[in-house]
Amino acid sequence: MTWPLFSPPDGHAGVTSGQPPVEPYEAHDRKGRKREAKRRRDAERLPNSYERFKILLEAIGEQRHVVDLEDHRARYAMIIMGAINAAVFLVASHVAGNGHLPAALPQWILGVVLVYVAATLLFILAAVDCLRPRALQRKGLLHWEGALMHDVAEYETAWSEVRMDQLNREAVLIAHMLARMIHEKYRANRRLYGGLAFLVVFGAVLLAILGVISVLR
Repeated sequence: MTWPLFSPPDGHAGVTSGQPPVEPYEAHDRKGRKREAKRRRDAERLPNSYERFKILLEAIGEQRHVVDLEDHRARYAMIIMGAINAAVFLVASHVAGNGHLPAALPQWILGVVLVYVAATLLFILAAVDCLRPRALQRKGLLHWEGALMHDVAEYETAWSEVRMDQLNREAVLIAHMLARMIHEKYRANRRLYGGLAFLVVFGAVLLAILGVISVLR
């Protein structure tokens, strides 16, 4: 005798294969483990050529920002030095204009003035060393100097045939050159601000000497 087949009522599961149904929290946990495993694989894998090039460009942009920052620091030090020299000059002019300076300055005062002038000249040389352009060998497609080595047609052809590994090599060279430039600018700025501290001390000494001379006379 053949029994009729009945379809399950609406809202109920049909005939199962004998396996227990998967609970929703178990499915969610399995998906979470898969996502975690994928994140671990992505964290441990090597970046591809495009990702490496993008990272290098971001590093180059940050290094150029540091170079500009060091140049701004050098200019700021020169502004401070100019303010100190202006203060010394104005006070000395005022004291000399009122006839408070002796006809023959003592030797030690002349020595202090000469040391201050020499320190000012050394400070200017340090500022020039920090702000001067650095000569770098830049001949690749990513440098404007490299573009000027070709005419327009050759430059367009070079860019149409370039490979990602070549661009990555050039970007690595740029990042290394900028790192060397930053190191040189850091050293120049350390010397510059050391000279600035020296000028501040000697400027204060000169102002004190001029003030004492003005009071005593």
